[in-house]
Amino acid sequence: MKNRHKKRTGNGHVRHIVVHNTGTRPDMRVRELDKLPYHFIITRGGKLLNLKPVRKEDKTVEVAWLGGLDRYGRHTDNRTEEQSDILFDTLVLLTDRFPEAQITPADNLYLYGYANPGFDLIGWLNDYIPAFLAA
Repeated sequence: MKNRHKKRTGNGHVRHIVVHNTGTRPDMRVRELDKLPYHFIITRGGKLLNLKPVRKEDKTVEVAWLGGLDRYGRHTDNRTEEQSDILFDTLVLLTDRFPEAQITPADNLYLYGYANPGFDLIGWLNDYIPAFLAA
């Protein structure tokens, strides 16, 4: 007898789309990207890099933007306009792929000694207007 379960839309296993910053200075070069714990990373120039696939057992999809520290090592929101645009686009695509998942700031799920991703993620999502529309 064949299993005739209804095919699910989306991937119900992913519960959270987690947004981080990498805690790096703007002038730092990040090496060994494959050792980072993120699925996706957004470069200072706004390039989205897929570091590892989302596996069936993953409960979270981890997205990080490069930065988060000023040149003195203090935590700051130093996202570029390009990073903001790609972050928004990436979150839209991921919520389409994982409709049951909730977009969550990293410090809501993980213990950090600072605000991560370093800005009010949910407020930003609610107020986001791409630069080309704001002009």
